[in-house]
Amino acid sequence: MPGTRRRPAIAPERDGGNGMAEAYCVKDKKKVEIKNPTQITMKNGKPATKGTCPECGGSVFRIGG
Repeated sequence: MPGTRRRPAIAPERDGGNGMAEAYCVKDKKKVEIKNPTQITMKNGKPATKGTCPECGGSVFRIGG
Protein backbone atom coordinates (compact mmCIF):
# COMPACT_ATOMS: atom_id res chain seq x y z
CA MET A 1 0.00 0.00 0.00
CA PRO A 2 1.44 3.38 -0.90
CA GLY A 3 1.93 5.80 1.93
CA THR A 4 2.09 3.22 4.71
CA ARG A 5 5.20 3.01 6.86
CA ARG A 6 6.76 -0.25 7.95
CA ARG A 7 8.66 -0.86 11.13
CA PRO A 8 12.32 -1.81 10.75
CA ALA A 9 12.98 -5.54 11.02
CA ILE A 10 15.53 -4.96 13.80
CA ALA A 11 14.89 -2.41 16.51
CA PRO A 12 17.71 0.09 17.09
CA GLU A 13 20.00 -0.71 19.98
CA ARG A 14 18.93 1.06 23.15
CA ASP A 15 22.04 1.04 25.31
CA GLY A 16 21.38 4.30 27.13
CA GLY A 17 24.02 6.12 25.12
CA ASN A 18 26.99 4.72 27.06
CA GLY A 19 28.45 3.00 23.99
CA MET A 20 28.67 -0.44 25.60
CA ALA A 21 26.98 -3.20 23.63
CA GLU A 22 24.77 -5.72 25.40
CA ALA A 23 23.82 -9.24 24.37
CA TYR A 24 21.78 -12.07 25.88
CA CYS A 25 23.82 -14.83 27.51
CA VAL A 26 22.07 -18.18 27.10
CA LYS A 27 24.00 -19.80 29.96
CA ASP A 28 23.29 -17.00 32.49
CA LYS A 29 19.79 -16.33 31.07
CA LYS A 30 20.19 -12.54 31.22
CA LYS A 31 21.53 -9.54 29.31
CA VAL A 32 25.21 -8.81 29.86
CA GLU A 33 27.74 -6.29 28.56
CA ILE A 34 29.86 -7.77 25.80
CA LYS A 35 33.49 -8.26 26.84
CA ASN A 36 36.01 -7.83 23.98
CA PRO A 37 33.34 -6.88 21.39
CA THR A 38 34.28 -7.47 17.76
CA GLN A 39 32.32 -6.07 14.80
CA ILE A 40 31.72 -8.76 12.18
CA THR A 41 29.70 -9.11 8.98
CA MET A 42 27.44 -12.12 8.60
CA LYS A 43 27.18 -14.16 5.39
CA ASN A 44 24.11 -12.20 4.33
CA GLY A 45 26.03 -8.89 4.65
CA LYS A 46 24.37 -7.63 7.84
CA PRO A 47 26.51 -6.32 10.71
CA ALA A 48 26.77 -8.11 14.05
CA THR A 49 28.78 -7.97 17.27
CA LYS A 50 30.52 -11.01 18.73
CA GLY A 51 32.24 -11.25 22.11
CA THR A 52 32.51 -12.93 25.48
CA CYS A 53 30.24 -12.98 28.53
CA PRO A 54 32.08 -11.35 31.46
CA GLU A 55 30.41 -13.66 34.02
CA CYS A 56 30.65 -17.17 32.57
CA GLY A 57 33.19 -16.70 29.77
CA GLY A 58 30.80 -18.06 27.16
CA SER A 59 30.36 -16.67 23.67
CA VAL A 60 27.66 -14.02 23.11
CA PHE A 61 26.36 -12.66 19.80
CA ARG A 62 24.21 -9.69 18.86
CA ILE A 63 22.81 -9.05 15.40
CA GLY A 64 22.91 -5.47 14.15
CA GLY A 65 25.99 -3.56 15.17
